[in-house]
Amino acid sequence: MSADSASKASFWIPDNPDGSGWADVDWASATRGSRYHYRHVGPIDEERAKLPAFYRVVTRLESLELHPHENTYYVARELLADFLAELSSTGAAETIWHVEPCPAPPPESRVQSL
Repeated sequence: MSADSASKASFWIPDNPDGSGWADVDWASATRGSRYHYRHVGPIDEERAKLPAFYRVVTRLESLELHPHENTYYVARELLADFLAELSSTGAAETIWHVEPCPAPPPESRVQSL
């Protein structure tokens, strides 16, 4: 094992034989005392191939001008990270409500895989 690999391995020492474990959350915006679960994974192309082709992203919109409602977006897996980042950075009344795997979007969405 190279010095660089040994250094990286010391950050997350797995609790479980599958290479997974729990670590303390260390950023200021998280709830104090919470932990996150990690899992060592394979190369990005192999892991990406295991993901669902699409995701259903539901947002909630609440404002004084509009009646509260939900918006549902169907997003190809290749675009999910950028889509969520864009939603998060808008700072508007629309917030991410939940995200779930979606085998295929409805035809009415006009969404196609990349």
